[in-house]
Amino acid sequence: MVAEWKEFLWDVPEERVALWGHCQTLFIRYSYPALQAGLFFLKHAEAVEKDLPARELHEMLLLSLQWLSGMITQSNPVYPLHLLREIETRVWLLAVESEAQVKSEGEISLAGSSQNHLTGNISDIIDRTASIITKMDNHINSMKNRTVEKYDCRDILHRNQALDSSSSAVAIGSSKTKRRAKGYLPSRKPLVDLVDKSPEPEDGSNPPNLRNDVQLQDENLKIEISFSKWEERVGPRELERAVLSLLEFGQISAAKQLQQKLSPGQMPSEFILVDTALKLAAMSTPTSEIPIAILDEELISVIQSYTPIDQHLIYPLQVLENLATVFIECSGRGLCKRIIAVVKAANVLGLSFPEAFGKQPIELLQLLSLKAQESFEEAHLLVQTHVMPAASIAQILAESFLKGLLAAHRGGYMDSQKEEGPAPLLWRFSDFLKWAELCPSEPEIGHALMRLVITGQEIPLACEVELLILSHHFYKSSACLDGVDVLVALAATRVEAYVSEGDFACLARLITGVGNFHALNFILGILIENGQLDLLLQKYSTAADTNTGTAEAVRGFRMAVLTSLKHFNPYDLDAFAMVYNHFDMKHETASLLESRAEQASLQWFECYDRDQNEDLLESMRYFIEAAEVHSSIDAGNKTRRACAQASLVSLQIRIPDSKWLNLSETNARRALVEQSRFQEALIVAEAYGLNQPTEWALVLWNQMLNPELTEEFVAEFVAVLPLQPSMLSELARFYRAEVAARGDQSQFSVWLTGGGLPAEWAKYLGRSFRCLLKRTRDLRLRLQLATSATGFADVVDACMKALDRVPDTAAPLVLRKGHGGAYLPLM
Repeated sequence: MVAEWKEFLWDVPEERVALWGHCQTLFIRYSYPALQAGLFFLKHAEAVEKDLPARELHEMLLLSLQWLSGMITQSNPVYPLHLLREIETRVWLLAVESEAQVKSEGEISLAGSSQNHLTGNISDIIDRTASIITKMDNHINSMKNRTVEKYDCRDILHRNQALDSSSSAVAIGSSKTKRRAKGYLPSRKPLVDLVDKSPEPEDGSNPPNLRNDVQLQDENLKIEISFSKWEERVGPRELERAVLSLLEFGQISAAKQLQQKLSPGQMPSEFILVDTALKLAAMSTPTSEIPIAILDEELISVIQSYTPIDQHLIYPLQVLENLATVFIECSGRGLCKRIIAVVKAANVLGLSFPEAFGKQPIELLQLLSLKAQESFEEAHLLVQTHVMPAASIAQILAESFLKGLLAAHRGGYMDSQKEEGPAPLLWRFSDFLKWAELCPSEPEIGHALMRLVITGQEIPLACEVELLILSHHFYKSSACLDGVDVLVALAATRVEAYVSEGDFACLARLITGVGNFHALNFILGILIENGQLDLLLQKYSTAADTNTGTAEAVRGFRMAVLTSLKHFNPYDLDAFAMVYNHFDMKHETASLLESRAEQASLQWFECYDRDQNEDLLESMRYFIEAAEVHSSIDAGNKTRRACAQASLVSLQIRIPDSKWLNLSETNARRALVEQSRFQEALIVAEAYGLNQPTEWALVLWNQMLNPELTEEFVAEFVAVLPLQPSMLSELARFYRAEVAARGDQSQFSVWLTGGGLPAEWAKYLGRSFRCLLKRTRDLRLRLQLATSATGFADVVDACMKALDRVPDTAAPLVLRKGHGGAYLPLM
């Protein structure tokens, strides 16, 4: 069976453990001989020693030790006692090694299949080993006592029989001596053999094979020769290492017993140091100082040999810390550090050291967690120096957090998250994250928190939400996707309870605290449909301030809210504006304001009463607000456009008979050209993007036949805009073309109707153009315009004189006639 198991299932650790457990069950069921069963486990342990981890090898040797000591069959040991002690030493070494591996891996629980009927459910490996070996020692001692009593009884029986035989021989006479001797032959054999051959059960059960002492000695000799390598393997160094390792893990009694069994004449100095540390710990008080007079001389001498002390006072905790450095690593230093951790925890909790040392470390941690804001350092030291199951640590933290939450909920501190609150309980999010560092497994913390929600009774909804948020945090940080899925499913089932209670604040806190907006998107829809958008944004601001959310998280929440708004309430522009303002979305806010302005203007066109300007006023207000938003992000062009649109709306309010809003490009250009006042023309040009020199040329040309209007228009124009050369050149070209086309038509002015040109059109055109020339400051440009337009000889002469133009054939040195008749160089 073992061979087949090795061939097919040997690589699976669980299957190997199941194999040895199955063999143990079979041996017990069929009353297998103790020697053969023990040698079975011993042989296979030696064969696979290099291939198995220390924990499995420890289990096999422990089973072998129980069989060979007769503990399982409740019989005498079937193996030499000194070899049993060597196997025991080996078991202790493997137990310490297994415990160290478990501590490094963060695991505590043993494989359940490897536990037999005698061990029970003892989670700690060393404690379990100590329990079994103690039972084994008690069994061996009881068997020894029983054997001594049995031999004493046999000796008394033998003497009585001898006395009876002597008296009978004297009474009968010498004539029957030969007959008496013949009849007494069977009783002259050793009484021990007779007793050994008689079926005397030692514990009520009949052993399958009874052997005499000679046979047992021979077999033990063969066993000793066969397995002598165990004796060679366990030497003085291994013994010392086992003893000190037991001391390191706090098994003081087991270490002393093992030392007494195998080497009673030697006692390591570490035992004295440990006793000293325990005495000092018992004397330690929160005041941290005691008079030296109360110490005995032996304790003082031990302390003085390792650390200097004052003549009057000592500080037990300080002396303990100094002693911890005296111990060699893995030879008692860990125990001393654990003693220091317990002392500090006891001082915080107000307990005596014996009381605190008698408690389990997990119990001390539970008490410390109830003073969370005052005992984190002590709890951290306790977890560092003691081995505790991650699940137990997580459960303690979760339960302490729930107690703090309930107290904060009753006191009304849930939303504040400030210093005031149910001190010293653990209830703030940041404090729990700090304490959670004590647990090596983040998924276990998530499990413990969610287990409280599932199994908890009468937990307020606000407290339940905080538990779910923290649970999701640890699932997400540890990438425990299964936990996230279970939590999301649980939250979905709890949403109905929140809605039925009308507790939308808890819903908002849940979605903003968890942050899984994709999976819990339906919660956003519920809040938006019930008009709780403001509450949702408020809760998110609180959560972001508390957790300092990243830009990516903020962007995810913003997109989730906007998507839900577009899906559940797409026409609520106020809701969109609220979201944009909350997240400081300047571009989106300005775009929304412009959209609302256009919508308001369209509503005005749809109404029948044009005298009602409320919609236009609202539209103008929206454009002004959009301009303010654009200006805050240095969007100059968009700011100017928004201001222009607001001005255009004001123009529509002042002149409602004409349509100024929503014009096409052609109609906008026509409206611009038809304007006789510069301010209205400028509003139209800015609103429709026509503020270009080529566009203004047409506007000015349309004013040329009215010199007074042209002068006023040009005066306002140059106060705001420059007279661009391209625009003036275009006007000069228009002027020359017009004059050349019409010529002298003054004689035809009689037939011109009111819609045609005035009779003195040339005079008006010339006057208007002279106004433009007058406004042109650049003499060269003025000369060019006058020359191009023709008919302005006086302007040309004046410019030539002002420029003092010289012939083109002049020398390279260009001169200008100055005062006194002298020529001065221009350059």
